[in-house]
Amino acid sequence: MPEAHRKGDIGSGHSCHFPPSPATGGSPNVFVNNRPLMRVGDAYVPHGCPTCPKPEHPRHLAIGSSSVFINGRPAGRIGDAIDCGGQAQTGSSNVFIGDKQAEATAGATRSETSGTSCQQRMASDSTPMVRG
Repeated sequence: MPEAHRKGDIGSGHSCHFPPSPATGGSPNVFVNNRPLMRVGDAYVPHGCPTCPKPEHPRHLAIGSSSVFINGRPAGRIGDAIDCGGQAQTGSSNVFIGDKQAEATAGATRSETSGTSCQQRMASDSTPMVRG
């Protein structure tokens, strides 16, 4: 089972050197290790690519547990997707949640072929990635 993802835990970066950023959202009344538990839709610090012209963008947890709900929303765990292409990277070392993933249901859709809106915007940009 994946570890619980909490406020202050890190969401990974993604393409074009967009850096990791910490979770800023979380449940107002459910805590793991004295920190608010992240849920689908909760935010991270926005991030931008320091080496390219792509603008800073907001980020939110997009996928969570299909069996554990916090305040009516799927609970966040390490490995769950962030809507801009990253994923929940760090979490609790002693609290584990569910074993399946559930997508956001508030009108947001995601598929393996189309990607998130952020991924679609990035795919439409013809600037090649440079790896160092």
